[in-house]
Order: sequence, then C-alpha cells, then structure tokens
Amino acid sequence: MVVAGPAAGIAAASSPARAVHHATTTTVTIGEPLSPPEVPQQAVFIARELGYFAREHLNVKIDYMPNGLQSELGTTANSITIGMAGGSDSIEASAQGAPIHAVWVTYQKLDLVCIGGPKISAIKQLVGQDVGSTGAGGFSQTTMNACLTAGGVNPSQVNEITMTRAEFVPALATGRIQAAVFHADDAYTVLHQIKGAHVLDDEYKTLPNYWYGSLNVRDGYARTHPLVVEHAIAALMMADQWMANPKNNAKFVDLAIKNTSETRGAVTTAINFDRSIGLWNTSCAVSPASIAFTSRLLLAQKSITRVPTFAQVYDGKYCAAAAKMVG
Repeated sequence: MVVAGPAAGIAAASSPARAVHHATTTTVTIGEPLSPPEVPQQAVFIARELGYFAREHLNVKIDYMPNGLQSELGTTANSITIGMAGGSDSIEASAQGAPIHAVWVTYQKLDLVCIGGPKISAIKQLVGQDVGSTGAGGFSQTTMNACLTAGGVNPSQVNEITMTRAEFVPALATGRIQAAVFHADDAYTVLHQIKGAHVLDDEYKTLPNYWYGSLNVRDGYARTHPLVVEHAIAALMMADQWMANPKNNAKFVDLAIKNTSETRGAVTTAINFDRSIGLWNTSCAVSPASIAFTSRLLLAQKSITRVPTFAQVYDGKYCAAAAKMVG
C-alpha cells in the first residue's frame, strides 16, 4: 500500500531518528542514462511528477548521462548521488574494485530488440559488417555482443562503430551500420521508419537470466546517508508499482510522451511490452543467479577479468528497509 505522505510512511515503518532526519528536505542528484529518456527509464520522472520523492522529503535533480556506463562512472566519481545504470555496469565497476554497490534491481528483464538493416535478415549475415555501439565496456556493447552470440557470431567478427545511441536510427537508415540494439520504443520507431528492417533477436527470450538495470550508490555515501538511500528507493519502487498497474495506463502514456517526446504508438507499444515481460521491479526481488549469469557472460566477452561475488556487487539492506516503508 502506498502511504499518504512522508509522516505516514515514517510512522508506519521508521524509528524516531528517521522522522527527525526527514523533518527537512534533502537534495540528491540522480544520474539518468539516456537523454531524452525512454519508456523503461521512466521511474525517476514518474516519482517526481506524482510526488513520490516529495513524500519522502527528497528534492531530486536529474543529471542526464549519455549511457549507463557514464552514470556508473559519475556515481563513483561523486559527481552524482545515485546512479541508474545497467546491471552489467555495476558488475564491471565491482570487478574493477570501485567503491560502489548496486542497492536495487530496477529492471528485471531486457526490453531490448536487436534489429538488422534492410540487407540483414539473420544474425550470421553480420559477419564482416558494421554494427552500432556506444563504446567499449558499456551496456550497448554488451547487449550487442549478446545478440551476436545468440546467432553464433563472435563479436570479433564484426566491426564495432562507436556513436551515441541517438545516432543508431539514422546510421541504420543510411547503411552506416547494419545492426544495433534498441529499447522497445526505439524498435517500434525503427521498424516503422526503415523499410525492410528486421528483428534479429528479442533479448528477453535469448537472455532470460540477464540482469538488466541497477540503482547504484557510493559505499561511503550509503554508510553516512542510509536514510536518504532508503527513501529514494522507496519513491522509485512506488513509481514502478504505479507503472506496472494497467489501471494507470492512460496517464502513464501521456506522461511518457511528454518525457520522451516519442510518438503515442511508440510509447504505447513499449509500455505494453515492458509490462508484459515484468520489466519494472515492484519489490526487492533480486536473483543471485541472474547476477552470476551476467557476470559469466561479461567474463566470456572479456569485459571483465574476474567474476565478483554477489556481495561485492549488491547490497540489499537499503532496499529491505525501503520495502517496509512502501508496504
């Protein structure tokens, strides 16, 4: 049950110390990968627009990042307070010994679609071809490699072209690249704009155990500001619960159109798809097997040189406290 306001939430689940802490509003900066944001990344905007952050006495500033890797690096470097990123980014940071932990699994299933240009109808046809990526070690490269691997192609057999995610669509349309991985809303746009484009791989099917999204905080900040971290997770969790509820669909579509500047068709398709695969995490559900699977995949792709332990990657105590507030 969503509480009626900050005071109700504090009374229901918190100690007097928590109540004193939230007598004033705390300002935090959340790193948001992708600008403009896409449908999967709507939690921070929904939490702000529906007042969930305000209920938790948080003033949230959104710092746009070009991708999850930059959000992870910004969190590590102390330029942002809390970072939204890919699960692969969290694992890579842990494998490198960064003083940072994932504190919540934000997205549970991949909403990504690997799409080939008009000349490509099968993954094996990508051998020797140019494919799009946002750069080495990032989520885009990892998921592109996963698409290739699913079709029996070694990533070394293609030419990776580095660009921003916003360049994927025009690059595919002009033939600069022959494939890229897109979120569900972008996939809708690509398939409607580029005649002859093909879906090569639905990654939630070929990688059902892949860890998609994470919320990350520096260890030092989490230790000294645990209540802020807990209340931020609570607000985002309430947003995910709201987005996952079909009864909110009409308002969700309107808000997502405003936030993404995408067409109604793209937004509606993506929301329905994301909800159908259980994308948004409405609890503290986390799968150690999922984190282990993703770690092994990154090791095989040589994105990391060692597999970190579950405890080195994920710290669940803040989410457990947040879940008690949300109910």
